Amino acid sequence: MASRKISVLKLVGTVSLGLLTGLSYTLSTLTVPTLLTLPSADTASRAFRNLADTAKRHLRALASVSAGAFMLAYIRSPRAYRHPYLLYTSLLVIGSRLVTSDFVAPYLFLAPRTPETHSSPSAAAARRQQARQDRAAARAARMEASYEVLGDSHSEGAGSEDTNEVEEEVRMNGEDVRGEVEGFLKRQVVQTAMTGLGFLMAVVGIWGDGAVRVFQSETFVIA
Repeated sequence: MASRKISVLKLVGTVSLGLLTGLSYTLSTLTVPTLLTLPSADTASRAFRNLADTAKRHLRALASVSAGAFMLAYIRSPRAYRHPYLLYTSLLVIGSRLVTSDFVAPYLFLAPRTPETHSSPSAAAARRQQARQDRAAARAARMEASYEVLGDSHSEGAGSEDTNEVEEEVRMNGEDVRGEVEGFLKRQVVQTAMTGLGFLMAVVGIWGDGAVRVFQSETFVIA
């Protein structure tokens, strides 16, 4: 009975790890790159947010089930059948989630910058937010001035400046979205590599368990 439960744990861990690898590979090669082809940065940002939130929940669930199943199989196996591949596979799954987490990934996948522009991601986001607020305040001030100054030439000049600033803001938002998508892709590539290695190790280990048991049974029958 105990051997059957351990076999079920190994099967559950392997299947969930295969699904985790397939999902991560699909995200990194098929699904997420298509978001960069959307015509609007706002549309791409909303689609990416929804996709990333949903994907993170599924990836976290599959990783928890796989790592937990392999770890339980390793702990509950008899000492003679407590193969190291169960522990290694579980550690690979846990490591893939740790490397791609929000606590570690920003430091691993941070793009190289010159000393003049070196800053943390939070500082860069704060600067972008401050720049947006300054532009909004400047536009509001010009709108108030346009109501007070009734001149056609002044109105046309203000309108052209507003158009240029809107275009600059759209361009910067597009760069922000592209940076977030590329960072997410790098995480998924690393996770695919680590979970793929773990899945291969699990398949070879399970096949090895079955081969060893068949060899032992045949040896016992011959003896």
